[in-house]
Amino acid sequence: MTIFDLWAQIVIMGNQSSTVSPPQMSDSTDPGSPALLDASKLKITRAGTLKHLQPIETLRFGQAFSDHMIVATHDPITGWSVPEVKPYGPIALDPASSCFQYGGNVFEGMKAYLGPDGKARLFRPDLNMRRLERSCARLALPPIDGDVVLELVKRLVEFERRWIPKESGYSLYMRPTVIATRPGLGVIASDHAILYILASPTGPYFPQGLEAVSLLAVSDNVRAWPGGTGSHKVAGNYSPGFLP
Repeated sequence: MTIFDLWAQIVIMGNQSSTVSPPQMSDSTDPGSPALLDASKLKITRAGTLKHLQPIETLRFGQAFSDHMIVATHDPITGWSVPEVKPYGPIALDPASSCFQYGGNVFEGMKAYLGPDGKARLFRPDLNMRRLERSCARLALPPIDGDVVLELVKRLVEFERRWIPKESGYSLYMRPTVIATRPGLGVIASDHAILYILASPTGPYFPQGLEAVSLLAVSDNVRAWPGGTGSHKVAGNYSPGFLP
């Protein structure tokens, strides 16, 4: 299967469907301007040793990761670096990076499935990418082209195809993330950033089967408010909910 197979797939789930079209690559014609994120320049550094696939019955959401990830960095002068497929592993960051001090982090989550025909499909990923763009804009992160990020997601799905579980109810969870990496203190927007994309084979979110969940609605702790970030997928939306 090639990346063109992924482009051509009609994504069907329930009564919703969409066609994933080839993204339009952005390019800067001014050699002096910061570089745009460009999936066509993706370089590949393969892991020396591949991991063994985990037994399907032991998969839990977000606990296992594939052999590789994609990483690109943004600098305010040079723009986006050439994105790279590289072995999964730690990312080195300045301790004063904005992501630690001021929570400038956004992410998305989507799943790649194998259809009955053996081809990989993503469910309406274009909507995830539009939200990623909005989330980056809301936190004043460097602008990002969601169509290019989607192309990188597809490339990683293709590259890590062996990690997509074949069993019904299982999938390869894709997590594109953008974090603010401006090195220094000061309450200002970060003009430095890192984009990275992870792939995680996962089983059902509720291993015992989907059942009704009891909820208690209270107003002591509020996650979303008018003018806030509740409609965006930012890291700061989640940690305040841990205590309640």
